[in-house]
Amino acid sequence: MYKTIAAASLLLAAPALAAPVDLSSWQADNYGGANWTVQNAPANDSVFQSVNGNPTIFFEAGSLAQGTTLSGEITVETSADDDFIGFVLGYSDDEINAANADFILVDWKQGTQNFGGSTGNAGLAASRISGDLTSVDLIDTYWGHDAGSNAFEIQRGTNLGATGWNDNQTYTFDIVFTNSLIEVMVDGVLELSFTAADAGLASFDDGAFGFYNYSQQSVRYAGIEEGVAPDPDPQPVPAPGALGLLGLGVLALAARRRRS
Repeated sequence: MYKTIAAASLLLAAPALAAPVDLSSWQADNYGGANWTVQNAPANDSVFQSVNGNPTIFFEAGSLAQGTTLSGEITVETSADDDFIGFVLGYSDDEINAANADFILVDWKQGTQNFGGSTGNAGLAASRISGDLTSVDLIDTYWGHDAGSNAFEIQRGTNLGATGWNDNQTYTFDIVFTNSLIEVMVDGVLELSFTAADAGLASFDDGAFGFYNYSQQSVRYAGIEEGVAPDPDPQPVPAPGALGLLGLGVLALAARRRRS
């Protein structure tokens, strides 16, 4: 289900203060073939994935990221391939191999490519990965987001839905994750904005932010910061003038009743 991005976006609201994230305690889950190396000591706010392999996720085990934002930079530092980079949200420890998985995948492919009977389309997309992943078909689920597999494609990017990333170009990203709304901004432009209902859920599962690669080597995630997400449903506060008028109205009503 595709939806129009609302003008009242949380990411377009006033930004909250963010703090650098130390990635040294994060860990990798994968189907084999990955090498995540934390860099930029002592801040440890950068990680480099060097291997062209099966789907792999780098995340903070046990963390609950709902109500927070994640920002930073992403760069593919090679021209050797054209596959998937991205993020996961609401991810739990070893969920990539779980019998009852349910997390959100945001992936970005450089070029459209048919592989193993599934077409991986160029561009930025958000999908819900769910069900039994213990014997999942990696190609159908992660490559093609194919109907009938463990993937349900929710939405494609407004501007980058059919446009791949460029070699050796650094992109900024900003992500907001609440129990009812996920938004992704690339280079200051809101690309994805979808609700739990759009994903077929009453609310998103809580869990970790994570970085994601599939069949793409030499990817760097740098300058990672985390902040507090804006309130998705702020309660309006009456202006002082409105409160004054309300008070005058109550007094006038009381006076009329006394005269009666």
